[in-house]
Amino acid sequence: MRGLLSLLLLGMAVLVVQGTLATFLPVYLLPDLVFLVVVGAAIAMGGVEGLAAAALLGWAMDLVSGALLGQHALLLALAYTTTRIANLQLNLLRALPRVAFVAGLSLAYDLGHAGLGHLFAGATAPGWTFAGHALTHAAANALCAPAGLLAVQQTAALLSRDEEGGRRTLRVEPRGRVL
Repeated sequence: MRGLLSLLLLGMAVLVVQGTLATFLPVYLLPDLVFLVVVGAAIAMGGVEGLAAAALLGWAMDLVSGALLGQHALLLALAYTTTRIANLQLNLLRALPRVAFVAGLSLAYDLGHAGLGHLFAGATAPGWTFAGHALTHAAANALCAPAGLLAVQQTAALLSRDEEGGRRTLRVEPRGRVL
């Protein structure tokens, strides 16, 4: 439960930061910080708590952005699940595989947004402008992926250390030769 609450707080904080930055720059030039938190949580934490946090953060994004209700929630839950499955098959602990994975997943995430908007809201079909924006957005997410995922990983490590009982055991190792 502690992991869920901390992940929600971290996600809400980056949602505020992302919304603030979006007033100054176009959205496709900014990394999707909530997306990076969800991907980082899937790698570092896992479990049902992370899936619930992904859906709740997506729902909060839907409310703030004015998108179709459930659009971000669905796509973030799918991104979380995809990352959990990919983490079982791939080594996402190193920087280069993480960057490549985040770039590909970001393209699929943006295509999902465009597809859901076209299907349910009657938005125009994605064209060349969308392709340029999606590639730029994927590059921004990929560039921020190592730092963003490291922050989520450090937060998860801090929380797991606190949930182990709050005490640290003292390990005494002998020096020199032991007979």
